[in-house]
Amino acid sequence: MDSDSNQFSRHAWDANAEHWDARMGDDGNDFFNILCWPVLESLLDPKPGTRVLDVACGNGLTSRRLAALGVNVTVFDFSANLIEKARRRNSPDPNPPISFQVLDATDELQLLENFQPLAPYDSALSNMALFDMPEIEPLFRALRKLLRPGGVFVFSLTHPAFNNPSVALMAEEWDDGELHTRYAVKTGR
Repeated sequence: MDSDSNQFSRHAWDANAEHWDARMGDDGNDFFNILCWPVLESLLDPKPGTRVLDVACGNGLTSRRLAALGVNVTVFDFSANLIEKARRRNSPDPNPPISFQVLDATDELQLLENFQPLAPYDSALSNMALFDMPEIEPLFRALRKLLRPGGVFVFSLTHPAFNNPSVALMAEEWDDGELHTRYAVKTGR
């Protein structure tokens, strides 16, 4: 693995934690609420008592949502600053409690040492994080050992075509006796 790339990414997220936490807040932004969460939630199909591993959890937005549904959530991120933000945003006495750890998703041994004693998990989630990892194979190998048979790994990514300065997120509403809303991505090139 390219440890320089991994260290660069960790440093960038530690430095960016304050900005990202302020941008996402407790409730997320429109991109997350309209495009990501409904699909992530439907694919995870969270039920009270299920066990989910939240990979690269950021400020804990998905973790808090899952815990509010009664899911037992174990979360980790390699940015200590983001984990601190996630802990601060967590309710003082969540039920069930959320377990937070600072771990590197690109370190298979570290993942197995910390999570295999707690396995199996019903599912794992990684929202908008895999593209910041210089190597994803260690995570995928570890998840095969951490998930129960039939367990699912749900992840989201932004296609590079929709993540550049020439892109605008659009919302269009019209009323023909019933209010309709259509969301789209407009790109100028």
